[in-house]
Amino acid sequence: MFVWEKFVVCFEKKLILYILDLLLIINQFKMKKLLLITLLFSASLTFAQKTVATVKDSDELTLNVRKLNQTYVENDFSLWNELFADDAVVYVNNSKMDKQTVIAGFKGHHSIFNNIQIPNITAHTKYGKDVWTNEWFTWMGTGNKTGIRYSNAGNFNYKWENGKIVMMLCYFDTAGLNMEIAAQ
Repeated sequence: MFVWEKFVVCFEKKLILYILDLLLIINQFKMKKLLLITLLFSASLTFAQKTVATVKDSDELTLNVRKLNQTYVENDFSLWNELFADDAVVYVNNSKMDKQTVIAGFKGHHSIFNNIQIPNITAHTKYGKDVWTNEWFTWMGTGNKTGIRYSNAGNFNYKWENGKIVMMLCYFDTAGLNMEIAAQ
């Protein structure tokens, strides 16, 4: 019986080694096939891609948007009147307004708040089928009635046509503004 057990153990080891060798060969073939498919797929994606847009952060339009923020802080809206098309459409948190209504509203911030600042601005312009400048910033101001210092993140997006802003989309939390207006 002892010899038979050695034979069985030896046979099992050889069978296991044979199966492992067979699996390794199959695995290598699959890996080569997988690698080849991956390379072909990657190459086709690389050569099939077209440039959809160019993004710039120090171009004239982006710099003009940064200037809009500075002139807002200074309560000077002459650049706003210059850069916005007369028929510009503005959405403030999805409420549609015209250029003059928005300018009047933003001017009104200076009678509700003092020490208005926009210390952090990130902006870039995407040149593609349409031209959009996107900006993210932090607005800060102290309420004239409450004395509360407010800090609010905002996202404004400007669509340009022929060097003029034809659409502006503004998104920000109005809770601080509403609180200060309620205190008036």
